[in-house]
Amino acid sequence: MTLSKKANTANIANKTKGKGFTLLELIIVIIILGIMSVGIAGFITLSTQTYLNVSERDELLANARFVIERLNREIRNAVPNSIRVKNSSSMQCIEFVPIEASTTYIDIPVAPEAARNTITVIPFNNKNDTPYKCDECSDQVIVYPLSASEVYDSFNDSTGKVFNLGNFSSSALNEWTLPIASENGVVFDDDSPTERLYIANQQVTYCVLFESIYRFKNGIGGSQSLPPRSRPYLMAEYVAPININDLPFTIMPATLARNAMVQVNLHFIRNDEDYVFNNDIHIHNVP
Repeated sequence: MTLSKKANTANIANKTKGKGFTLLELIIVIIILGIMSVGIAGFITLSTQTYLNVSERDELLANARFVIERLNREIRNAVPNSIRVKNSSSMQCIEFVPIEASTTYIDIPVAPEAARNTITVIPFNNKNDTPYKCDECSDQVIVYPLSASEVYDSFNDSTGKVFNLGNFSSSALNEWTLPIASENGVVFDDDSPTERLYIANQQVTYCVLFESIYRFKNGIGGSQSLPPRSRPYLMAEYVAPININDLPFTIMPATLARNAMVQVNLHFIRNDEDYVFNNDIHIHNVP
């Protein structure tokens, strides 16, 4: 019995010893795992970098499209002949006056008529599609502007094409009498051929500076400054530095064959990739 037990014990020990790994086998496994790890890590790194590049490219394209679409909508809704551009060696700004509301007037004082502080218009809605009203507002009334200087001129004169409105609440009448904020009355320089009248209350400026595009809002009036002194809103980044021979904004004056046009040429650079967006914005000249 003792010899049998010893034999069984030896067999068990031999079987257990046979199930182990040698040092060479462990080294080979470690080398294989190392090679696999390097390959997997490289694949993950490449995939991650590709995803990041695509995400950054999509973000840049989305920002550029957003700016261009915003410019399209706002410039198309600008008061006729209110668009002006100013540039320096390091920045350029395009400025315009958005239309808050418009209507057809029935009667306005035009030279050589006597000055009045009221005008008669057809009822109209504001941009929110509700009846227009001016309760302690800062709106201006504009009639037949033929140049940017006439839009941004002083509104405190007794003659001109732009005047401050007084307080007004809409009514259900077939015609409205809008008050002009002038005690002695005003006289408009010209009648509009289509009897169009525009309501505005601010000017908007887009500037390309510091490799970014900013949007500014300010009250109407004064000469164009670079940059405006109002609070800026960041619209897009990664803009290429200003090239005096290839400016972002160019105004093409109206001719007998076409309306005025704003050419937008935005150049973006990110991760050594260049993106150029060219867009023409046609301006409806209906002063």
